[in-house]
Amino acid sequence: MRSNMIISAALALGMAFTFTGCGSSDSSSSSASSDTASSGAASFTTAELAGKISIDGVQLKTPMTFADFGEGFTLDSYVQSGDDGSMIDIFNKDGIVCTLGYNCGKEEVNENRNIDYILFTPNDFNRGVVSIDGFTANDDVEKLEEKLGKPEKDGIYFYEATDGGKLEVIDIMGKVSSINFFFEAPEKK
Repeated sequence: MRSNMIISAALALGMAFTFTGCGSSDSSSSSASSDTASSGAASFTTAELAGKISIDGVQLKTPMTFADFGEGFTLDSYVQSGDDGSMIDIFNKDGIVCTLGYNCGKEEVNENRNIDYILFTPNDFNRGVVSIDGFTANDDVEKLEEKLGKPEKDGIYFYEATDGGKLEVIDIMGKVSSINFFFEAPEKK
């Protein structure tokens, strides 16, 4: 349980970094050159981008709920909650897979609620669990560039969908440190 809390704290820190990075990427993406990821990703809708991502063999779709993952996955019993929403870890037979995020209070999180974002921090046992059009955290990021385009800034890959979704892959010193996917945010209920 302690290792889950440490992983969850790292994910929360990564999420804070991600949200901070979002504001700065918007201003630079408007002035980015035509060979950046933002120009290549402009042709994707959120549904098309989700269709390129799978988690442990389950193809993402939008909207998506935890129940859509099917057999072989379990939800953590602990929901983390903050001012902007809630997060809960999901597991497969090998351990923690990723964190699901919701724009609601923890009392509203359940297996049938639409997921608003997914946070993935690769480690030794799950580096290949998330696939983006064939790219995993085990691969060189050049493979990701071949699939979705070059990054706007070295080490930070932002692929924004035309309708509000977003994929972020953060590469630190040649290793993928996080993969975050934001669905088109549903209204809070």
